Amino acid sequence: MKIIFLILYNFLIFPIIFFSFIIAPFNRKLKEGIIGRFESLKNLKKFDSSAFNKKYWFHVASHGEFQQVETLINSFKKNNNNIGVVVSFFSPSGFNNVDNQNIDCKVYLPFDFPFTISRALKIVNPDKIFFTSNDFWPNFLYLSYLKKIELILTSARLNDGNDFNSILKNLYQKMFLDLFNSIFTITENDQKSIAKLTTSSNVFFAGNPRLDRILNNISDKSIDIKDRLNKKILVLASIWKEDNNVLFPAIFEYLEKVKDSKIVIVPHEINDKNISFYSSLLNDRSVSYKIIDTYCNILDLDERVIIINKVGFLSKIYCQTFLTYIGGGFSKNGIHNLAEPAATGNPVIFGPNFQNSNKLDAISLKAHNAGFSVNSRKELIEIIDNLCNMDFYNESSKNAMNYVAKHKGSTLKIMELL
Repeated sequence: MKIIFLILYNFLIFPIIFFSFIIAPFNRKLKEGIIGRFESLKNLKKFDSSAFNKKYWFHVASHGEFQQVETLINSFKKNNNNIGVVVSFFSPSGFNNVDNQNIDCKVYLPFDFPFTISRALKIVNPDKIFFTSNDFWPNFLYLSYLKKIELILTSARLNDGNDFNSILKNLYQKMFLDLFNSIFTITENDQKSIAKLTTSSNVFFAGNPRLDRILNNISDKSIDIKDRLNKKILVLASIWKEDNNVLFPAIFEYLEKVKDSKIVIVPHEINDKNISFYSSLLNDRSVSYKIIDTYCNILDLDERVIIINKVGFLSKIYCQTFLTYIGGGFSKNGIHNLAEPAATGNPVIFGPNFQNSNKLDAISLKAHNAGFSVNSRKELIEIIDNLCNMDFYNESSKNAMNYVAKHKGSTLKIMELL
């Protein structure tokens, strides 16, 4: 079955890539990714593999998936600085926004042609290749397996939906699970399910290393609960166009009701178009605002609304905020990272579509009254009003922090088992 699929895949991939070239001028991300892939082999050649005793290659789809392996990379480097680390990305959101001093070579994943992947593997000659979640590239995986490179899958999960798309994704994953030497799952249920689908006995429940990363990032940041409760800053994070339809203008009621409050707006896509949209919206209502592209203490700013125009310091902002709305839940893409604001004590509000990689966090936070799913503007305002009750808020905030803290330690588990 696997061989038949690989033959079919290699028959189809050339026209698919060709079609991508045609539409790339009309899609900025696609164009950026294609141009980056033409540079991949050249950038890999700059990586001096002979300078390291061992070489570990980490492949991730995006910035979010990199966060699931970042603590592993840091731990490997801390234990042995003679390990060379290569990280490949599928998405520009990862390649452009990840800046980690422990990465020795950062590239776009080369085009998944047999000859391109063979060349890349020969250049790097990795001892281990780490895949994250379910971003499987057939030629990359299979050729690595044939070369007897140790293959490790972290943050493994199966789709638990019954729709056609979920079933198809699971079937795709099942074909390749036998190729991995070790598999580490996020949940115990995934560990049991995946163990039934592979002949490997090395399927382990480890949890989500992203939670370790989040806790590490906030451990050295002061969280002044008193200041946060006085200012009551509401952050709207990773906002999509579909979220705007629910948030505005209803969210301005919050500024009117809570006189000392502020709102922080963080678009999902930070670009001139989105920044101009929010600026115009605020100008029309004569609301004072400030656009920032470097981290600062927003508690000290006089403006009622702060617009973030740079990626990289949102986790610090959460340490100053009272409550978080996470975007994506009204789009087909689903919600973004809930655990990061929850770890700092921010109760989280989100839209109804959380059937993605953040589903487990959404369900768990909802069960503990630390996360709240809303379907309309009316429900959004009702939840915000409820959370302005300090007794309810304090309990919700404590539950949010406890949820993340309770699930730390995944990185250590994986390191011990490897």
